[in-house]
Amino acid sequence: MEEESDEERDVFGRGRIRESEKRDKKRTFSSSSILIASAVIALIIFSAVISAYPHGMQISKSHNVIYNGNNNVFLSGAIAIDGNIDGIIAAHDIEEGNFSGTHEIIITDGITEKKFSNADMVIKGGDGEIKVNLHIDEKFGYAIAVFNSSNLTAMGILTRDTLNFRCNGDAVLHLDNSSIYVKNGTWNSSGNFDILLKGGFNTSINAKIFGFQTDNGINISLKKSNNSDESVLNEFGIELPPLPFGLDEIFVISGGVVSIDGSPENIKNFSFFRGEGTAFVSKSIHLNMKAVLIIVDGEFYTEEKSTKIWFIPDKIILFWPIAIATWIISAIIRKKYSSKMEDYDKGMSGVAAVIHILAFAISFYLWDWEIRYEFGQSIISSVMAFAGGGSIGIRELMIVPLEIVPWFAAFTLIAMPIKIILSSIFSLIGLERVGKGVGKATGLIILFLAGVIYIPFFLNVTISPLIKGVMGYLVGYG
Repeated sequence: MEEESDEERDVFGRGRIRESEKRDKKRTFSSSSILIASAVIALIIFSAVISAYPHGMQISKSHNVIYNGNNNVFLSGAIAIDGNIDGIIAAHDIEEGNFSGTHEIIITDGITEKKFSNADMVIKGGDGEIKVNLHIDEKFGYAIAVFNSSNLTAMGILTRDTLNFRCNGDAVLHLDNSSIYVKNGTWNSSGNFDILLKGGFNTSINAKIFGFQTDNGINISLKKSNNSDESVLNEFGIELPPLPFGLDEIFVISGGVVSIDGSPENIKNFSFFRGEGTAFVSKSIHLNMKAVLIIVDGEFYTEEKSTKIWFIPDKIILFWPIAIATWIISAIIRKKYSSKMEDYDKGMSGVAAVIHILAFAISFYLWDWEIRYEFGQSIISSVMAFAGGGSIGIRELMIVPLEIVPWFAAFTLIAMPIKIILSSIFSLIGLERVGKGVGKATGLIILFLAGVIYIPFFLNVTISPLIKGVMGYLVGYG
């Protein structure tokens, strides 16, 4: 057999080099295509998650809260009242009140008396109390209701909404420091008045504060508001400290005994409950609600009260020992059997990074919404409000540690060990890079699914002193 000449070897060598270059170019092009395709798919998946859960998954546990007593109670949110009132409806700092369809109006100022038939009446300014017997069914888009059994009108409501009701019988209205207009201003006067309204009437009143007193009792429901306006507290001259949550769907109590999931809790200080519920108000108040956030005497309420090691809940403490054991076993097996990295894994670093970024975006998006579900605000909602022309104050900044601290705790105790476990297992079959991406992604998703359960627990061992400081401020204020 003839040996190849130098020229033939050069030709074949150059051919082999060109074929190798073509394969390299093909492999490079293929890896880039896979990376671009995976990024597009990741974007589609993230958009699908946002579409499927525009308000998050709301998987935080809610607690059954029952209270029955005479302690001061504060409710805030979309409030509806319903019931028979045989007593007083009071209005303080009246902007305007309209009475229409009245058969007869008799007005006295203690000296003179005026009578009007089939007349309408408008009152402005001052305070008023009307003794009525009627059924009321009214909804306020946002209001703050305050129960104080020592007041004649035990339930007071602060709102910028109008109070409307229909009375089918006679009623007596007492006014202090008010202006009164009858028949489109044909007759008007100012001062203190006692007014008899006969034959039924329709009423629409705008006032800063309404009060209700009745032995029959009235029902109140509390729900989430779509237009919360906490500035109504200014009408009371109250300036609250920068609480780390929005004053919507809030029940606050100053003391007494509250049942949480059937377990009695003795309230010694101002305590906060966030959620929806109903109440029956007469000389005392009976409240029943579902609360997703509970702060009792400055501590976050949580069922995870026992630990194996400080800061680590007993249900997730095994993640790290399993991770360490898996890593050691994987390292020993790889060293003994010299497991090599698969060729197609070498070009998967970019894809692994995309998987990691996608999981991080989904996990943090859902986590942020879960914080908003519990606290009424979050980091992303505060940033979006600022971008829309709003301002970021101390309260908005306070949500940062309440969101980030439990996230980092869950990342350390859940996401990291899961990432080590999965990446170690994948490395045994030569898929180190893919394993790291899958491990990080899986850890971040489980971080959200399991971590939200422990948000109150993690906050208790980190942020609780800050909350207790706020509670102390409220006690001093009271």
